[in-house]
Amino acid sequence: MRYFNKDSLDYHFIEKFDAGIALSGSDAKSLRVQTPQFIGSRVEVVNGQPVLFNLKIPVYKYSQNTEIDKTLERNLLLSEKEIAKLISFRHQKYMMIPIAIYLKGKWFKVEIGVGRKLKKYEKREKIKKREMQKTIR
Repeated sequence: MRYFNKDSLDYHFIEKFDAGIALSGSDAKSLRVQTPQFIGSRVEVVNGQPVLFNLKIPVYKYSQNTEIDKTLERNLLLSEKEIAKLISFRHQKYMMIPIAIYLKGKWFKVEIGVGRKLKKYEKREKIKKREMQKTIR
């Protein structure tokens, strides 16, 4: 089970990280059943801790707490070296967005991409290359 962020197609990533995500029990159960919404989600480093913003996880059907806001900030679990790299990339004006959420064993992981947004002409070139590859096959 792997959920992709369609917005990540508009970025050119220079590096990718795999991070654990801190979830409540009902959030984890909801992710197993329903698809999260990545619209406007991003990763920032706040007080030396990476945080995932604006990831919308739908409410679990059988959850007791249905009044909880599902766009909460969620802490990401990374090593100190990886956090230092993220901080240095952020100082270089790179964007950090979640690419995918997937299940690894019994733990949910978030793939974080660090890169820049593609310009319109770069997107067109990317589409042309993809179409050429399809016609060659």
